Amino acid sequence: MPQSKRSRRRATAAQSHHRRRAPTALSTSSSTRQELQRASLGYSYIPLPSPAVSSLPNHLVLAQDYVADIEKTSLTVCMIADTLFADEKFTPLPGQIVRALDKILYDVKARRWLCYPELSLSSDDLQREHAMAAFLNEFMRHCWILQNQTGGDQRLPAHALRWSVTSSVRTLLNGDTVEAPGIALVDARVTEVQWSHVLCDVQLVSRDDLMPQALQLLTTGAANVFSTQEDRMYHVGIAFAGDTFQIAIFDRAGRIVTGAFDVHSHCLLLARTLMGLTMLDSSYCGKDASVMVRDGRRFVIVGGLEYEILQTLSTSSRMRGRGTVCWRCRRRDSDMDYVIKNVWADTRQQPSEGDFLRKASNIDGVANLIDEEVIPWPDGEYRTTLWLRDLVRGPNRYADVSHIPHLELRRLVLEPYGRPLQEFSSKDELLFALRDAIHAHECLYENADVLHCDISDNNILLHEPAGASRRRGILIDLDCAAAVELQEGFKVGPLGRSAGTLPFMACDILRFRAAHAPWHDLESFLYVLIFICASYAGPSNTPRKDFDLRASALGPWLTGDGLTKFVIMCSYNDQEFRKFQDEVFHPYFDDLKDFVGELRTLIMRTWDAYPTHRAVLDVFDRQLRARQSASKDVAATHLRTDGSASPVDHTPREFGAKRKRSDENDDVAADFPHGQRDSHTVHGRTRADASSDSHTSDDSDGTLVEKLYSTQAAKDDIDVECKRRKVVYFD
Repeated sequence: MPQSKRSRRRATAAQSHHRRRAPTALSTSSSTRQELQRASLGYSYIPLPSPAVSSLPNHLVLAQDYVADIEKTSLTVCMIADTLFADEKFTPLPGQIVRALDKILYDVKARRWLCYPELSLSSDDLQREHAMAAFLNEFMRHCWILQNQTGGDQRLPAHALRWSVTSSVRTLLNGDTVEAPGIALVDARVTEVQWSHVLCDVQLVSRDDLMPQALQLLTTGAANVFSTQEDRMYHVGIAFAGDTFQIAIFDRAGRIVTGAFDVHSHCLLLARTLMGLTMLDSSYCGKDASVMVRDGRRFVIVGGLEYEILQTLSTSSRMRGRGTVCWRCRRRDSDMDYVIKNVWADTRQQPSEGDFLRKASNIDGVANLIDEEVIPWPDGEYRTTLWLRDLVRGPNRYADVSHIPHLELRRLVLEPYGRPLQEFSSKDELLFALRDAIHAHECLYENADVLHCDISDNNILLHEPAGASRRRGILIDLDCAAAVELQEGFKVGPLGRSAGTLPFMACDILRFRAAHAPWHDLESFLYVLIFICASYAGPSNTPRKDFDLRASALGPWLTGDGLTKFVIMCSYNDQEFRKFQDEVFHPYFDDLKDFVGELRTLIMRTWDAYPTHRAVLDVFDRQLRARQSASKDVAATHLRTDGSASPVDHTPREFGAKRKRSDENDDVAADFPHGQRDSHTVHGRTRADASSDSHTSDDSDGTLVEKLYSTQAAKDDIDVECKRRKVVYFD
């Protein structure tokens, strides 16, 4: 007998069986559990939904502009469910399930769901949510039974699922935050539901005219799911408004929604969606199937080699954008630590970060690319975020999708692994690390024709090569980098491209449509030092207390106020700038104020020439020699007065109590790369120089920002200022 006829007979038999035992109302009694056990589903237990409400934590409280940002990306695609959950994924088909449930959960003749909760009549939100969860759970369990009886190649999820009632704080488009009850699909073994457990999010409202509000609430849920689940490719939410429903798909490019459908007349669409979420594996809920879990340990395969994920180093808190996640990983055959970087990269942005890293393969002080791979979707196809949006129809189709980024998930394996710059063990180590990064930036620019364009505190790391006397600063994260071309005697990036992390972006980039140039990145290095002096109270990531950065003079820098930054950095005289330093610098960094002032004069207040890497490095070298000379004098004084060695804090290196070197009386030149003293010759590296210490981070919360223009009051001075600073820009 053909398989389709046998399936239909089994479905008919199941239908007759359930008609004899059909409940008159939804029930969560023990009979349901016994029936599922008799069906031999293979689950060790089928726990019933708890009557308690799971309170989801306030992991991510969204600002109004965050919700608005997602709303403006929203597109309508009616056939989402048919594309995500195609017929060939199911045995039996959604239509067969609905017919088998005639007079049990759905009345085929009347075209109505039986026991679907009347949302418009419910006055108690919690009662409404519990009724809907019971309906969804009953449908899911009947689907499991019918699928098990039908047989076929389709397998049920490895573990039982359940729809649970939740409560969480969510943000509306008008900025209001509300305590919103809802429903979440989770693994049935979970006892305390967290955002990291949510497979699907459901929101209910009483009337169809409140559907926009329900979709806004789903946006908050999606943001929390992406921020707590590192293996998310997309997320599915369902909004019920009275007797209508909409499906929302969230990904790194924004939101896609179906039209509003009647739950009764479009029963197959609802059944298909619920079956796809509960009968297929978790990849159809949007999980990344390439992240494997064995015995509670996570693994990924890149380039045919398996890596175990040992630690999450960084994650992006925003849903839209690159969604960068970095892991510290290790191969089974090695004790070397690698960094694996997951990033949603725009395929239209060429060259890619991988291309830039390959060009920089011989540059000392820049992260080294070991392997790179594009991650396929669960069905093995390689797709971008344009995939579902290609289904948009209508006369405005091109305008609707033209601004959507074509993002694909890439996985990069990098070395070496390092520690955040904020973990500097002394001011000397901080300055040496910045010097190393500036030197690497020079090599990248001069030898590889690549400009970093995103200098920030997160993109400079500390790495200790084997046998080295100190930790080195390394430069990471080239996904905002640009290829430079010769223009008017200088190698600069493309015109009109604004990239970077807001607090560290150069004034010209914030205020004008300037071509990104090396002096802009040198300015960013200065801002890294200023922010560290304002944000920390000492070495080893010591936090500063009783100081609100946002309320300080640096506050406007955090939002990209280029005019305020320009006034402080360019217009202030030396006395005014010292007063600014006194206001924002922690006392631990008092002895760096003159040094920062000298860098400001060179980079921001030298009008007859652009600052160069060589000039900036010379300032660093003079400061480091002066500091080490002073340390030697202090050490000698201690030896003369008490005959004992000086404390570690006064050693020539000032590298902290636990750090040692082979010769504490070595000149500062020994701490420069390859013993360099005054020479800044660009040089290469070999793979043997690399060690196993690299952490790669991402500033995706603030990179590739929109251009911010100066206020009207400043526009009158733009032409004069541009001529003075030789800024190249377009009106």
